[in-house]
Amino acid sequence: MTDRELNQRCVALMQNPDVMNHMWHPRMFWETHMKDNPTPDELVVPKVDLMELEVMLAEVAHVPSACSDDLEHREPGRPDLIRHMIRRGDMPYLNRPH
Repeated sequence: MTDRELNQRCVALMQNPDVMNHMWHPRMFWETHMKDNPTPDELVVPKVDLMELEVMLAEVAHVPSACSDDLEHREPGRPDLIRHMIRRGDMPYLNRPH
């Protein structure tokens, strides 16, 4: 999956009703230039690692993650930690983009 496709998947997951219930502002994960209501097309510069964000959002949306295996290969145990923290109701610390 390319970075662009991964970003589009994360933006789509942000619009999932289960994710929206958390009321996370896109500003937490993308550069929005302080815009209060950015459109999905404006969310192109991530502040966090997109693989980690995708694992987190997929867990909240109750859908299979497309990046879990790749993230596990890159950082063993990281996807499980992110999922565990979400299940506990905690917000995992997401790394900056690589």
